[in-house]
Amino acid sequence: MGEPITATIPIGQDRLDSHDSAAVALASAPRSISGAASGPRAVSTADDAQISNSEVVLALVKCAIGAGSLSLPYAFKEGGLWFSLIGTVLIGMLSAYTIILLKQCEEAVGLKLLAEGQIDGKGRSISAASGNGGFVKALSPPLLGPEDFNIDPIVNVESLAFNVDPIIPVAPRTKLMYPEVAAGAMDGAVAKSVMKGVVNVGICLTSLGVCAAYLDFLAATLPQVLGPLLGPDFGELEATLMVLPVMLVLVLLRTFKVLSFTAILGDIAVTFALLAVVTYGFATRDIDLSLPFINVKSLMKFVGATSFLFAIHIVVLPILHASKSPQSFAKNISTSFSFITGLNAVFGFLAYALFADDVAPAVTDNLDGGSDATQATLNAVKVLLCVDLLFTVPFVFVAGREIVERGVLSRFRDGERTASVMHIRNTVRIALLGCVVAICFGVPCFGDMVNLVGGVVNAAMGFILPPILALKLFPGMSLFATIGHVLILVFGVTALVLTLFFTAQDLADPNHSC
Repeated sequence: MGEPITATIPIGQDRLDSHDSAAVALASAPRSISGAASGPRAVSTADDAQISNSEVVLALVKCAIGAGSLSLPYAFKEGGLWFSLIGTVLIGMLSAYTIILLKQCEEAVGLKLLAEGQIDGKGRSISAASGNGGFVKALSPPLLGPEDFNIDPIVNVESLAFNVDPIIPVAPRTKLMYPEVAAGAMDGAVAKSVMKGVVNVGICLTSLGVCAAYLDFLAATLPQVLGPLLGPDFGELEATLMVLPVMLVLVLLRTFKVLSFTAILGDIAVTFALLAVVTYGFATRDIDLSLPFINVKSLMKFVGATSFLFAIHIVVLPILHASKSPQSFAKNISTSFSFITGLNAVFGFLAYALFADDVAPAVTDNLDGGSDATQATLNAVKVLLCVDLLFTVPFVFVAGREIVERGVLSRFRDGERTASVMHIRNTVRIALLGCVVAICFGVPCFGDMVNLVGGVVNAAMGFILPPILALKLFPGMSLFATIGHVLILVFGVTALVLTLFFTAQDLADPNHSC
């Protein structure tokens, strides 16, 4: 047939919407922690790629460093000083690996779709062939197996079980979202539907849960700053009612362009917050390295909070899709997570060692006292951080909202913008915001919300599903690799079950306080 050649397969390039623009916007948007634009649609083609490797690294860093970092010192208290330092590094490394693994699974599914005849050489959807369609290439995941799949592999069309026009360039690099990857890895319509539904539910829960965590943070922080001005009766309820109208306007926005100014604001806010915590701690406290090495009883709360910070799996694929050098994804992920892990490990360690058992679930709550000038500066940092998180809400909210809107609007034509459709969209957004408020009132403590989202939803999306997909897609992996992925799966399931149990126990305790 001649020498095989390569080209990009652009899946679903005719179905772009605000979801895709939100994904790309993450490269310059405020951080979204554990969820941003991610959903069941493919993104744009390689021709639309617009960010360099350094911008990819920066976007990933922005997604992971934020309110999750501010909860980490309290997580160190839950896990113990030195154990938490080691655990933060290990979970950061594990998150980086499973993100790379998810990206590898995406490319493997692209090969599978091509071999099954579900797409043609130009990436257009065609009738799916039965069986495995000649998917005979033995693939191996990274790190725990050969690295040969980290580069763009060349598909030998002679090995495929269906005819491909040899004139059409063929290559496996596709652009799929997490739900499509999960569904594509399965065999059979029922299994595909179930897996896609599981991922969609996970994305929705992450999106709503992170928004609720933001609202918890705002409700707890704003009274500290505005209480002296608005009186002692200004509490968490009043703060929640104050920010809700702004949140409503933000979630009803049709474009993210109007929020572009918040990118720099977010960087400044988080940087100042981290510096303020460490500086204030050293100025008012003595560092204590004799704190408990490990706290076994509350260990899983540490895992939940750390997973909230690191397990950003639902947002990474859109960012990687926007890269000008998609073959560099493993290097970009490793670079970004080396920085993310190192910075958070040092910050969590120092903040807990300084504030010791007084450390708060949101460590910015420890910024009180000192001279009037000092307190004014600390309050300014808190206000800046609150504004940043408030304007980050729509970037996080879009992930779950897009999925629900598509389900509700499935009877309409894709892209239809009639009055009825717009009314339905607005109704969905208002209803989902109501769900966020309900979650916030049900779990009013920022620390508990972080544990639930991180230990339950993020653990499932980051440490359970990726190894399951890998075990299904990479049957040729070694015994060592198989055992490694099973151990990751066991870790994820254990984190999910125990975090859910202990957090539910705390919420049911009438004496439990934030």
